[in-house]
Amino acid sequence: MAQYRKIKRTEIARTPVDRSQIMALAWPAIGEMSLHMLAWIVDTAMVGRLGAGALSAVGLGGQVYFSIIFFLGAIGIGITALVARRKGAGDNKAAAHIAQQGLMLALVLGAVAAVTLRLATPQVFALVGFAPDVSAMGEGYLGTLAIGGIFFLPKIAANSTMRGLGDTRTPLYVTIITNVINVVGDYLLIFGRLGFPTMGVTGAAVALVVAQGVGTAVALYVLFRRRDIQVHIKSLVRPHVPTIRKIAALSLPAGIETLLRDGARTLTTFVIASMGTVAMAAQQVTVAAESLSFMPGYGFAIAASILTGQSLGAKDPGRAEESTYQASALAMYVMGGMGVLFLLFPGVFIRIFTDDPEVIALGSWCLRVAALMQPAMAAADVYVGSLRGAGDTRTAMYVSGLGSWVIRVPLILVAVYVLDLSLVAIWVVVLIEQVIRALVTRWIFKRGQWKTLDI
Repeated sequence: MAQYRKIKRTEIARTPVDRSQIMALAWPAIGEMSLHMLAWIVDTAMVGRLGAGALSAVGLGGQVYFSIIFFLGAIGIGITALVARRKGAGDNKAAAHIAQQGLMLALVLGAVAAVTLRLATPQVFALVGFAPDVSAMGEGYLGTLAIGGIFFLPKIAANSTMRGLGDTRTPLYVTIITNVINVVGDYLLIFGRLGFPTMGVTGAAVALVVAQGVGTAVALYVLFRRRDIQVHIKSLVRPHVPTIRKIAALSLPAGIETLLRDGARTLTTFVIASMGTVAMAAQQVTVAAESLSFMPGYGFAIAASILTGQSLGAKDPGRAEESTYQASALAMYVMGGMGVLFLLFPGVFIRIFTDDPEVIALGSWCLRVAALMQPAMAAADVYVGSLRGAGDTRTAMYVSGLGSWVIRVPLILVAVYVLDLSLVAIWVVVLIEQVIRALVTRWIFKRGQWKTLDI
Protein backbone atom coordinates (compact mmCIF):
# COMPACT_ATOMS: atom_id res chain seq x y z
CA MET A 1 0.00 0.00 0.00
CA ALA A 2 1.13 3.54 -0.67
CA GLN A 3 2.22 5.61 2.29
CA TYR A 4 2.95 9.27 2.84
CA ARG A 5 6.26 10.65 3.99
CA LYS A 6 6.82 14.11 5.43
CA ILE A 7 8.58 16.57 3.15
CA LYS A 8 8.18 20.23 2.40
CA ARG A 9 5.25 20.64 0.05
CA THR A 10 6.57 23.90 -1.37
CA GLU A 11 9.91 22.64 -2.69
CA ILE A 12 11.20 24.51 -5.75
CA ALA A 13 12.28 22.51 -8.77
CA ARG A 14 16.00 21.82 -8.63
CA THR A 15 16.17 20.79 -12.29
CA PRO A 16 14.79 23.13 -14.99
CA VAL A 17 11.86 21.84 -17.02
CA ASP A 18 12.51 21.64 -20.75
CA ARG A 19 9.42 21.76 -22.97
CA SER A 20 11.32 19.88 -25.66
CA GLN A 21 11.59 16.93 -23.27
CA ILE A 22 7.84 17.00 -22.73
CA MET A 23 7.27 17.06 -26.49
CA ALA A 24 9.78 14.23 -27.02
CA LEU A 25 7.80 12.05 -24.63
CA ALA A 26 4.38 13.16 -25.83
CA TRP A 27 4.58 12.92 -29.62
CA PRO A 28 5.26 9.15 -29.81
CA ALA A 29 2.33 8.53 -27.43
CA ILE A 30 0.15 10.75 -29.62
CA GLY A 31 1.27 8.81 -32.69
CA GLU A 32 0.59 5.51 -30.96
CA MET A 33 -2.97 6.51 -30.08
CA SER A 34 -3.54 7.86 -33.59
CA LEU A 35 -2.44 4.55 -35.11
CA HIS A 36 -4.81 2.63 -32.85
CA MET A 37 -7.64 4.89 -33.99
CA LEU A 38 -6.69 4.51 -37.66
CA ALA A 39 -6.49 0.72 -37.39
CA TRP A 40 -9.93 0.66 -35.73
CA ILE A 41 -11.41 2.75 -38.57
CA VAL A 42 -9.87 0.51 -41.27
CA ASP A 43 -10.94 -2.65 -39.46
CA THR A 44 -14.51 -1.37 -39.11
CA ALA A 45 -14.62 -0.36 -42.77
CA MET A 46 -13.52 -3.84 -43.92
CA VAL A 47 -15.96 -5.68 -41.66
CA GLY A 48 -18.68 -3.23 -42.71
CA ARG A 49 -18.44 -4.54 -46.27
CA LEU A 50 -19.77 -7.87 -44.97
CA GLY A 51 -23.07 -6.26 -43.91
CA ALA A 52 -24.92 -5.01 -40.85
CA GLY A 53 -24.98 -8.45 -39.24
CA ALA A 54 -21.20 -8.67 -39.31
CA LEU A 55 -20.88 -5.18 -37.85
CA SER A 56 -23.27 -6.08 -35.03
CA ALA A 57 -21.42 -9.31 -34.25
CA VAL A 58 -18.02 -7.63 -34.23
CA GLY A 59 -19.36 -4.61 -32.34
CA LEU A 60 -20.70 -6.66 -29.43
CA GLY A 61 -17.80 -9.11 -29.40
CA GLY A 62 -15.25 -6.32 -29.49
CA GLN A 63 -17.00 -4.37 -26.72
CA VAL A 64 -17.03 -7.39 -24.41
CA TYR A 65 -13.43 -8.34 -25.18
CA PHE A 66 -11.86 -4.90 -24.88
CA SER A 67 -13.87 -3.97 -21.79
CA ILE A 68 -12.30 -6.92 -19.97
CA ILE A 69 -8.84 -6.46 -21.48
CA PHE A 70 -8.68 -2.75 -20.69
CA PHE A 71 -9.87 -3.39 -17.13
CA LEU A 72 -7.10 -5.93 -16.60
CA GLY A 73 -4.70 -3.83 -18.67
CA ALA A 74 -4.83 -1.16 -15.97
CA ILE A 75 -1.85 -3.00 -14.48
CA GLY A 76 0.16 -0.98 -16.98
CA ILE A 77 -0.60 2.21 -15.05
CA GLY A 78 0.79 0.71 -11.84
CA ILE A 79 3.85 -0.65 -13.65
CA THR A 80 4.64 2.71 -15.27
CA ALA A 81 4.33 4.61 -11.98
CA LEU A 82 6.55 2.19 -10.06
CA VAL A 83 9.20 1.85 -12.78
CA ALA A 84 9.36 5.63 -13.28
CA ARG A 85 9.85 6.19 -9.56
CA ARG A 86 12.73 3.67 -9.42
CA LYS A 87 14.25 5.05 -12.61
CA GLY A 88 14.20 8.57 -11.19
CA ALA A 89 15.89 7.30 -8.04
CA GLY A 90 18.62 5.70 -10.15
CA ASP A 91 17.70 2.21 -8.91
CA ASN A 92 17.60 0.28 -12.18
CA LYS A 93 17.75 -3.06 -10.40
CA ALA A 94 14.50 -2.27 -8.57
CA ALA A 95 12.96 -1.06 -11.85
CA ALA A 96 13.86 -4.40 -13.46
CA HIS A 97 12.27 -6.24 -10.52
CA ILE A 98 9.02 -4.31 -10.98
CA ALA A 99 9.09 -5.06 -14.71
CA GLN A 100 9.58 -8.79 -14.11
CA GLN A 101 6.80 -9.05 -11.54
CA GLY A 102 4.45 -6.96 -13.67
CA LEU A 103 5.11 -9.10 -16.71
CA MET A 104 4.51 -12.30 -14.74
CA LEU A 105 1.21 -10.90 -13.44
CA ALA A 106 0.21 -9.92 -16.98
CA LEU A 107 0.90 -13.44 -18.26
CA VAL A 108 -1.29 -14.97 -15.56
CA LEU A 109 -4.13 -12.49 -16.04
CA GLY A 110 -3.93 -12.88 -19.82
CA ALA A 111 -4.27 -16.65 -19.56
CA VAL A 112 -7.21 -16.36 -17.15
CA ALA A 113 -8.93 -13.82 -19.43
CA ALA A 114 -8.41 -16.04 -22.48
CA VAL A 115 -9.92 -19.13 -20.88
CA THR A 116 -12.81 -17.23 -19.27
CA LEU A 117 -13.77 -15.40 -22.46
CA ARG A 118 -13.52 -18.57 -24.51
CA LEU A 119 -15.90 -20.43 -22.20
CA ALA A 120 -18.33 -17.49 -21.85
CA THR A 121 -18.63 -16.67 -25.56
CA PRO A 122 -21.82 -18.69 -26.28
CA GLN A 123 -23.59 -17.23 -23.24
CA VAL A 124 -22.70 -13.66 -24.29
CA PHE A 125 -24.53 -13.95 -27.60
CA ALA A 126 -27.37 -15.99 -26.15
CA LEU A 127 -28.17 -13.09 -23.79
CA VAL A 128 -28.63 -10.44 -26.50
CA GLY A 129 -30.93 -12.48 -28.71
CA PHE A 130 -29.25 -11.89 -32.07
CA ALA A 131 -30.43 -13.85 -35.11
CA PRO A 132 -28.78 -17.31 -35.30
CA ASP A 133 -26.49 -16.36 -38.20
CA VAL A 134 -25.32 -13.19 -36.45
CA SER A 135 -24.74 -15.05 -33.18
CA ALA A 136 -22.73 -17.67 -35.06
CA MET A 137 -20.50 -14.97 -36.54
CA GLY A 138 -20.13 -13.31 -33.16
CA GLU A 139 -19.20 -16.54 -31.40
CA GLY A 140 -16.55 -17.25 -34.02
CA TYR A 141 -15.17 -13.73 -33.65
CA LEU A 142 -15.12 -13.47 -29.84
CA GLY A 143 -14.08 -17.10 -29.35
CA THR A 144 -11.03 -16.53 -31.54
CA LEU A 145 -10.31 -13.10 -30.13
CA ALA A 146 -10.27 -14.53 -26.61
CA ILE A 147 -6.93 -16.17 -27.37
CA GLY A 148 -5.46 -12.71 -27.83
CA GLY A 149 -5.60 -12.06 -24.09
CA ILE A 150 -2.50 -14.25 -23.76
CA PHE A 151 -0.60 -11.71 -25.87
CA PHE A 152 -2.37 -8.41 -25.24
CA LEU A 153 -1.68 -8.03 -21.51
CA PRO A 154 2.04 -8.95 -21.63
CA LYS A 155 2.45 -6.39 -24.42
CA ILE A 156 0.78 -3.77 -22.23
CA ALA A 157 3.15 -4.69 -19.37
CA ALA A 158 6.25 -4.48 -21.57
CA ASN A 159 5.25 -1.17 -23.14
CA SER A 160 4.32 0.27 -19.75
CA THR A 161 7.76 -0.64 -18.40
CA MET A 162 9.45 1.16 -21.27
CA ARG A 163 7.29 4.23 -20.76
CA GLY A 164 8.28 4.26 -17.10
CA LEU A 165 11.91 4.28 -18.23
CA GLY A 166 11.17 7.34 -20.36
CA ASP A 167 10.97 5.45 -23.67
CA THR A 168 7.76 6.24 -25.52
CA ARG A 169 9.21 5.57 -28.96
CA THR A 170 9.52 1.80 -28.67
CA PRO A 171 5.79 1.36 -27.86
CA LEU A 172 5.10 3.48 -30.97
CA TYR A 173 7.26 1.21 -33.14
CA VAL A 174 5.60 -1.89 -31.65
CA THR A 175 2.20 -0.37 -32.46
CA ILE A 176 3.26 0.32 -36.06
CA ILE A 177 4.30 -3.32 -36.53
CA THR A 178 1.16 -4.63 -34.81
CA ASN A 179 -1.26 -2.47 -36.78
CA VAL A 180 0.35 -3.12 -40.16
CA ILE A 181 0.08 -6.88 -39.60
CA ASN A 182 -3.51 -6.45 -38.38
CA VAL A 183 -4.65 -4.41 -41.38
CA VAL A 184 -2.91 -6.65 -43.94
CA GLY A 185 -4.24 -9.73 -42.15
CA ASP A 186 -7.76 -8.28 -42.25
CA TYR A 187 -7.54 -7.84 -46.01
CA LEU A 188 -6.17 -11.32 -46.59
CA LEU A 189 -8.38 -13.30 -44.21
CA ILE A 190 -11.70 -11.43 -44.24
CA PHE A 191 -11.98 -11.50 -48.03
CA GLY A 192 -9.71 -14.47 -48.89
CA ARG A 193 -7.11 -12.62 -50.95
CA LEU A 194 -3.84 -14.00 -52.42
CA GLY A 195 -4.81 -17.61 -51.83
CA PHE A 196 -5.78 -17.21 -48.16
CA PRO A 197 -9.12 -18.70 -47.00
CA THR A 198 -12.19 -16.47 -46.84
CA MET A 199 -12.94 -16.36 -43.10
CA GLY A 200 -15.21 -13.31 -42.74
CA VAL A 201 -15.39 -11.84 -39.23
CA THR A 202 -13.42 -14.77 -37.80
CA GLY A 203 -10.62 -13.74 -40.13
CA ALA A 204 -10.63 -10.29 -38.53
CA ALA A 205 -10.16 -11.92 -35.13
CA VAL A 206 -7.36 -14.19 -36.39
CA ALA A 207 -5.58 -11.18 -37.90
CA LEU A 208 -5.78 -9.29 -34.61
CA VAL A 209 -4.55 -12.25 -32.54
CA VAL A 210 -1.61 -12.86 -34.87
CA ALA A 211 -0.76 -9.14 -34.89
CA GLN A 212 -0.87 -8.98 -31.10
CA GLY A 213 1.30 -12.08 -30.87
CA VAL A 214 3.96 -10.58 -33.12
CA GLY A 215 3.74 -7.22 -31.36
CA THR A 216 4.20 -8.90 -27.98
CA ALA A 217 7.22 -10.85 -29.24
CA VAL A 218 8.83 -7.64 -30.52
CA ALA A 219 8.10 -5.72 -27.29
CA LEU A 220 9.53 -8.51 -25.12
CA TYR A 221 12.58 -8.89 -27.36
CA VAL A 222 13.39 -5.20 -26.99
CA LEU A 223 12.70 -5.24 -23.25
CA PHE A 224 14.94 -8.26 -22.63
CA ARG A 225 17.79 -6.69 -24.61
CA ARG A 226 17.74 -3.29 -22.91
CA ARG A 227 21.00 -2.19 -21.33
CA ASP A 228 19.59 0.17 -18.71
CA ILE A 229 17.67 -2.58 -16.90
CA GLN A 230 18.24 -6.33 -16.89
CA VAL A 231 14.97 -8.25 -17.23
CA HIS A 232 15.45 -12.03 -17.20
CA ILE A 233 13.03 -14.67 -18.45
CA LYS A 234 13.93 -17.04 -15.60
CA SER A 235 12.73 -14.45 -13.09
CA LEU A 236 9.18 -14.67 -14.50
CA VAL A 237 8.54 -17.84 -12.50
CA ARG A 238 9.62 -16.33 -9.17
CA PRO A 239 6.64 -14.42 -7.77
CA HIS A 240 7.32 -11.78 -5.12
CA VAL A 241 4.00 -11.27 -3.36
CA PRO A 242 4.71 -7.81 -1.81
CA THR A 243 5.64 -6.40 -5.23
CA ILE A 244 2.61 -7.96 -6.92
CA ARG A 245 0.40 -6.49 -4.21
CA LYS A 246 1.95 -3.08 -4.77
CA ILE A 247 1.27 -3.25 -8.52
CA ALA A 248 -2.29 -4.43 -7.86
CA ALA A 249 -2.93 -1.70 -5.27
CA LEU A 250 -2.01 0.99 -7.80
CA SER A 251 -3.71 -0.66 -10.77
CA LEU A 252 -7.06 -1.74 -9.29
CA PRO A 253 -8.42 1.82 -8.87
CA ALA A 254 -7.44 2.53 -12.50
CA GLY A 255 -9.33 -0.57 -13.60
CA ILE A 256 -12.39 0.43 -11.60
CA GLU A 257 -12.17 3.89 -13.13
CA THR A 258 -12.34 2.28 -16.58
CA LEU A 259 -15.44 0.32 -15.61
CA LEU A 260 -17.14 3.43 -14.16
CA ARG A 261 -16.42 5.49 -17.24
CA ASP A 262 -17.35 2.80 -19.76
CA GLY A 263 -20.50 1.92 -17.83
CA ALA A 264 -21.70 5.52 -18.00
CA ARG A 265 -20.91 5.70 -21.71
CA THR A 266 -22.80 2.47 -22.38
CA LEU A 267 -25.87 3.71 -20.52
CA THR A 268 -25.67 7.02 -22.38
CA THR A 269 -25.57 5.12 -25.66
CA PHE A 270 -28.78 3.28 -24.78
CA VAL A 271 -30.44 6.59 -23.90
CA ILE A 272 -29.40 8.15 -27.21
CA ALA A 273 -30.52 5.05 -29.12
CA SER A 274 -34.01 5.61 -27.69
CA MET A 275 -34.02 9.08 -29.29
CA GLY A 276 -34.07 7.69 -32.83
CA THR A 277 -31.73 6.82 -35.67
CA VAL A 278 -30.79 10.42 -36.56
CA ALA A 279 -29.72 11.14 -32.99
CA MET A 280 -27.77 7.89 -32.79
CA ALA A 281 -26.04 8.52 -36.10
CA ALA A 282 -25.23 12.11 -35.11
CA GLN A 283 -23.76 10.86 -31.83
CA GLN A 284 -21.52 8.38 -33.62
CA VAL A 285 -20.15 10.85 -36.15
CA THR A 286 -19.65 13.56 -33.51
CA VAL A 287 -17.66 11.18 -31.33
CA ALA A 288 -15.64 10.11 -34.38
CA ALA A 289 -14.92 13.74 -35.31
CA GLU A 290 -14.05 14.74 -31.76
CA SER A 291 -11.68 11.79 -31.47
CA LEU A 292 -9.31 13.73 -33.72
CA SER A 293 -8.65 15.92 -30.68
CA PHE A 294 -8.26 13.14 -28.08
CA MET A 295 -4.76 12.02 -29.04
CA PRO A 296 -2.82 15.13 -27.92
CA GLY A 297 -4.39 15.01 -24.46
CA TYR A 298 -3.41 11.35 -24.13
CA GLY A 299 0.16 12.05 -25.22
CA PHE A 300 0.74 14.94 -22.84
CA ALA A 301 -0.86 12.96 -20.00
CA ILE A 302 1.67 10.16 -20.62
CA ALA A 303 4.52 12.68 -20.62
CA ALA A 304 3.30 14.22 -17.34
CA SER A 305 2.97 10.76 -15.78
CA ILE A 306 6.53 9.77 -16.69
CA LEU A 307 8.14 13.06 -15.63
CA THR A 308 6.21 13.15 -12.36
CA GLY A 309 7.23 9.61 -11.43
CA GLN A 310 10.87 10.11 -12.33
CA SER A 311 11.06 13.53 -10.63
CA LEU A 312 9.61 12.16 -7.40
CA GLY A 313 12.06 9.27 -7.56
CA ALA A 314 14.84 11.85 -7.84
CA LYS A 315 13.40 13.67 -4.77
CA ASP A 316 12.52 16.69 -6.92
CA PRO A 317 8.74 17.27 -6.46
CA GLY A 318 9.06 20.85 -7.65
CA ARG A 319 10.16 19.65 -11.07
CA ALA A 320 7.27 17.19 -11.14
CA GLU A 321 4.86 20.05 -10.46
CA GLU A 322 6.37 22.36 -13.06
CA SER A 323 6.42 19.55 -15.66
CA THR A 324 2.71 19.02 -15.13
CA TYR A 325 1.88 22.70 -15.53
CA GLN A 326 3.95 22.88 -18.71
CA ALA A 327 2.36 19.72 -20.13
CA SER A 328 -1.10 21.01 -19.23
CA ALA A 329 -0.46 24.30 -21.02
CA LEU A 330 0.80 22.54 -24.15
CA ALA A 331 -2.18 20.18 -24.19
CA MET A 332 -4.60 23.07 -23.77
CA TYR A 333 -2.98 24.96 -26.64
CA VAL A 334 -3.19 22.00 -29.01
CA MET A 335 -6.65 20.76 -28.05
CA GLY A 336 -7.93 24.32 -27.72
CA GLY A 337 -6.74 24.94 -31.28
CA MET A 338 -8.67 21.91 -32.46
CA GLY A 339 -11.66 23.24 -30.53
CA VAL A 340 -11.52 26.49 -32.49
CA LEU A 341 -11.64 24.52 -35.73
CA PHE A 342 -14.57 22.45 -34.45
CA LEU A 343 -16.39 25.65 -33.49
CA LEU A 344 -15.83 27.46 -36.78
CA PHE A 345 -16.07 24.57 -39.25
CA PRO A 346 -18.09 21.77 -37.65
CA GLY A 347 -19.72 20.69 -40.92
CA VAL A 348 -16.33 20.03 -42.53
CA PHE A 349 -15.49 17.43 -39.89
CA ILE A 350 -18.95 15.86 -39.73
CA ARG A 351 -19.08 15.44 -43.53
CA ILE A 352 -16.01 13.20 -43.33
CA PHE A 353 -18.24 10.51 -41.86
CA THR A 354 -21.69 11.12 -43.38
CA ASP A 355 -23.57 12.91 -46.16
CA ASP A 356 -27.00 12.77 -44.51
CA PRO A 357 -28.27 16.40 -44.17
CA GLU A 358 -30.16 15.78 -40.91
CA VAL A 359 -27.21 14.04 -39.30
CA ILE A 360 -24.83 16.77 -40.47
CA ALA A 361 -27.04 19.51 -39.03
CA LEU A 362 -27.48 17.86 -35.63
CA GLY A 363 -23.89 16.63 -35.46
CA SER A 364 -22.56 20.10 -36.26
CA TRP A 365 -24.32 21.61 -33.24
CA CYS A 366 -23.02 18.81 -31.03
CA LEU A 367 -19.48 19.34 -32.29
CA ARG A 368 -19.74 23.07 -31.51
CA VAL A 369 -20.52 22.17 -27.91
CA ALA A 370 -17.67 19.63 -27.91
CA ALA A 371 -15.34 22.40 -29.08
CA LEU A 372 -15.91 24.31 -25.84
CA MET A 373 -14.82 21.40 -23.65
CA GLN A 374 -11.44 20.76 -25.32
CA PRO A 375 -9.27 22.97 -23.02
CA ALA A 376 -10.92 21.58 -19.89
CA MET A 377 -10.54 18.01 -21.13
CA ALA A 378 -6.86 18.63 -21.92
CA ALA A 379 -6.11 20.03 -18.47
CA ALA A 380 -7.99 17.27 -16.64
CA ASP A 381 -6.25 14.52 -18.63
CA VAL A 382 -2.80 15.90 -17.82
CA TYR A 383 -3.52 16.42 -14.10
CA VAL A 384 -4.90 12.89 -13.82
CA GLY A 385 -1.88 11.54 -15.71
CA SER A 386 0.48 13.31 -13.33
CA LEU A 387 -1.36 12.02 -10.27
CA ARG A 388 -1.14 8.50 -11.65
CA GLY A 389 2.57 8.95 -12.21
CA ALA A 390 2.89 9.91 -8.55
CA GLY A 391 1.05 6.74 -7.56
CA ASP A 392 -2.30 8.39 -6.81
CA THR A 393 -4.64 6.28 -8.93
CA ARG A 394 -7.56 6.60 -6.55
CA THR A 395 -8.20 10.25 -7.36
CA ALA A 396 -8.98 9.45 -10.99
CA MET A 397 -11.34 6.70 -9.82
CA TYR A 398 -13.18 9.06 -7.47
CA VAL A 399 -13.36 11.83 -10.05
CA SER A 400 -14.66 9.43 -12.72
CA GLY A 401 -17.29 8.15 -10.30
CA LEU A 402 -18.32 11.71 -9.47
CA GLY A 403 -18.38 12.89 -13.06
CA SER A 404 -19.98 9.81 -14.60
CA TRP A 405 -22.57 8.75 -12.05
CA VAL A 406 -23.30 11.89 -10.00
CA ILE A 407 -23.23 14.46 -12.79
CA ARG A 408 -23.40 12.93 -16.27
CA VAL A 409 -25.94 10.10 -15.95
CA PRO A 410 -28.52 11.87 -13.73
CA LEU A 411 -28.44 15.09 -15.77
CA ILE A 412 -28.74 13.20 -19.06
CA LEU A 413 -31.73 11.23 -17.78
CA VAL A 414 -33.41 14.48 -16.68
CA ALA A 415 -32.58 16.25 -19.95
CA VAL A 416 -33.97 13.45 -22.14
CA TYR A 417 -36.81 11.86 -20.18
CA VAL A 418 -38.04 14.79 -18.09
CA LEU A 419 -37.29 17.89 -20.16
CA ASP A 420 -37.50 16.11 -23.54
CA LEU A 421 -34.42 17.93 -24.88
CA SER A 422 -32.38 17.03 -27.97
CA LEU A 423 -28.98 15.36 -28.38
CA VAL A 424 -27.31 18.78 -28.08
CA ALA A 425 -28.40 18.90 -24.42
CA ILE A 426 -26.52 15.66 -23.75
CA TRP A 427 -23.33 17.26 -25.07
CA VAL A 428 -23.96 20.29 -22.84
CA VAL A 429 -24.13 17.90 -19.87
CA VAL A 430 -20.81 16.35 -20.94
CA LEU A 431 -19.35 19.87 -21.20
CA ILE A 432 -20.44 20.61 -17.63
CA GLU A 433 -18.93 17.32 -16.47
CA GLN A 434 -15.59 18.03 -18.15
CA VAL A 435 -15.33 21.54 -16.68
CA ILE A 436 -16.05 20.21 -13.18
CA ARG A 437 -13.57 17.38 -13.73
CA ALA A 438 -10.86 19.87 -14.72
CA LEU A 439 -11.53 22.14 -11.74
CA VAL A 440 -11.59 19.25 -9.26
CA THR A 441 -8.42 17.59 -10.57
CA ARG A 442 -6.56 20.91 -10.60
CA TRP A 443 -7.65 21.61 -7.02
CA ILE A 444 -6.49 18.16 -5.90
CA PHE A 445 -3.21 18.58 -7.76
CA LYS A 446 -2.54 22.02 -6.22
CA ARG A 447 -3.11 20.63 -2.71
CA GLY A 448 0.14 18.75 -3.26
CA GLN A 449 -0.47 15.60 -1.23
CA TRP A 450 0.75 13.57 -4.20
CA LYS A 451 4.24 15.00 -3.58
CA THR A 452 4.50 13.05 -0.34
CA LEU A 453 3.12 9.74 -1.62
CA ASP A 454 5.59 6.93 -1.06
CA ILE A 455 5.20 3.93 -3.38
